[in-house]
Amino acid sequence: MASRKSIKKTVSFQQDVSNTSNGSHSEQDSKQSVKQNTSHGGSVPQIKNHFIVIPFHNILILFGMFYMGLTDDVEGIMFKSFTTAIPIQIIYNYIIYTNLVSKKSSKNVNVPLLIISSILVSVILAVPLFIAIVLMGAPVYKYSLKTLYLSLHLSLLIFSPLLVLYNLDLNQFKKLFDEENLYRTIFHHPVLSSVLLTLAGCWLGVIPIPLDWDRPWQQWPITLLVGGYLGSVVGGGLSLVVNFIS
Repeated sequence: MASRKSIKKTVSFQQDVSNTSNGSHSEQDSKQSVKQNTSHGGSVPQIKNHFIVIPFHNILILFGMFYMGLTDDVEGIMFKSFTTAIPIQIIYNYIIYTNLVSKKSSKNVNVPLLIISSILVSVILAVPLFIAIVLMGAPVYKYSLKTLYLSLHLSLLIFSPLLVLYNLDLNQFKKLFDEENLYRTIFHHPVLSSVLLTLAGCWLGVIPIPLDWDRPWQQWPITLLVGGYLGSVVGGGLSLVVNFIS
């Protein structure tokens, strides 16, 4: 009777552990990817350093307006401060561009032209913004010039950084509104959050005007101007908080 050779059976867990490990990493990467997409939005150009693009300089511009006598000469100071804010905004727009995570065809982008174009286009867009403010109830008679200056300031705060962020690509910007969690995406992004809070701050700035206090700062459109500038800073800071707690 032929002797049977004993067969030594071994069980190896190496492949299983490897597969499990790879599966775990794959699952973590997938979760991280989903988290990034839901938190930041796939259609939104991302910023490397969120803190550096918070527009703290807007507080200085606002302080400068009051220091120069905004309540005594609303029209004159608003115009002077607007011209002063342009070079500051140019520097800020350059900071935004240099902090973009990915720059599409960066070799082909004329950065100075992009930044100057963002300023010029924002000045042009102040006209439809002026019309929108008037349609929303802004006083026209004897106040149209003040409203126009308000539109110039707001347009510089709102449109100029967006134009640089999206590289003047309107189609790319439209994709933002296809995001499932639109407000979550906005509040995770310092530039978008700043723009949204600029609008909200300006809108809330209407509230003190009709109050019967007879204060110099209640003149049209000082409180709206203050609300817009402060809202831009608050919006940028809010994005830091949202990113920290999420």
